[in-house]
Amino acid sequence: MKPVRYHPEARAELIESALFYDDRQPGVGGRFLKAVEECEQRARVHPASGTPSEPETRQRRVAKFPFALVYREYSDHLFVVAVAHLSRKPGYWENRIEPSWVDDV
Repeated sequence: MKPVRYHPEARAELIESALFYDDRQPGVGGRFLKAVEECEQRARVHPASGTPSEPETRQRRVAKFPFALVYREYSDHLFVVAVAHLSRKPGYWENRIEPSWVDDV
């Protein structure tokens, strides 16, 4: 399995969304984080199984939440460019594709 690295803005989206859910109903933020972690694990095991997306990324839907994990596969790791809310403007994360800033998971 390849390690996963997050763009700082993708990491911020993950944290902000978990806090948002927990603020609305305690415990839901933790369930959101677990669902994203499970989605990430599936991507690590089968990176090519995510739905192809432009430019050169793949997406996997986060179970039970309106989010997708948007990532790009490299030879030695997966780079998460967004934890994207599905009703947000499509492709808003495209400027993050090049991993000039990465954060290890």
